[in-house]
Amino acid sequence: MTKLSANHRKGMILILTFMIMITIIGITTAFLYITSIQIKASGYDIASSKALWLAEAGLQKAVWNLKTSAAGGGQGQDWTTVGTTENLGSGNYTMEVERWDFALIDNRSSASATSVNKTNAAANVIDGDDTTYWQSGDPPGVSAPQEIIIIFPYTLTINKARFLVPSDLSIQRPKDYEWQVSTDGVSYTTVVSVSGNNNTDVTDVFTAVTDANYFKLRVFRIGGGSEGACVSTLEVIGSKITSTGTVDVINRKIEQTVVVDDATGAAYDEIDWYEIM
Repeated sequence: MTKLSANHRKGMILILTFMIMITIIGITTAFLYITSIQIKASGYDIASSKALWLAEAGLQKAVWNLKTSAAGGGQGQDWTTVGTTENLGSGNYTMEVERWDFALIDNRSSASATSVNKTNAAANVIDGDDTTYWQSGDPPGVSAPQEIIIIFPYTLTINKARFLVPSDLSIQRPKDYEWQVSTDGVSYTTVVSVSGNNNTDVTDVFTAVTDANYFKLRVFRIGGGSEGACVSTLEVIGSKITSTGTVDVINRKIEQTVVVDDATGAAYDEIDWYEIM
């Protein structure tokens, strides 16, 4: 009986030892698995951070290209690109730069005018459609200019504006006019004054204004006749930069709108960059 009990105890000890070994192996395997996941996650986080840094580098390079003239090695403030890729370190960034119109309805701007002829409303100049137009209900004059006002959804820095007039209505183009800016919609400052304009597609550049909430086109005289002033498109022009940083197969993409003045070498961020991917 004693001999059997001793053998029984040895068997129990063997089984217990085996169970302990299996438990240790299981814990070790789980630990190694979790560690490997953490290592992979850490590697992904590092690569993802690098990709974001590259995206920021691409954004800054795009700004530099915009505010530096071709003579200085850059591209100038009118530069656009559907995708320019440059390698940096262990990855690369791709810069996309497009013309950006802050005055569009789609960008939350609105428009009003001193007078309107029938259905040719002020909103037509910022609807993104060159075939629709605003026509003032009254002819402009020096003592009674016809005005169209753009109201921005937030304070902007601006330095470039454009208006377009349909070719078949060219006689109603603004001939003598002013661009004005305001912070409160009451007190306006003139930034451009033009006399004798003969073009239907006009872009005016001026010293950057950093606190514009309202932008006004004042028309004193049209090309001829007694009709109202006519404008089909009014743009307040800047740039939108999209920059994608890539490390291995990881991409981070950011966007930012800017106004760039290569006459002064300044670049103004309209909205802080935000990540879109």
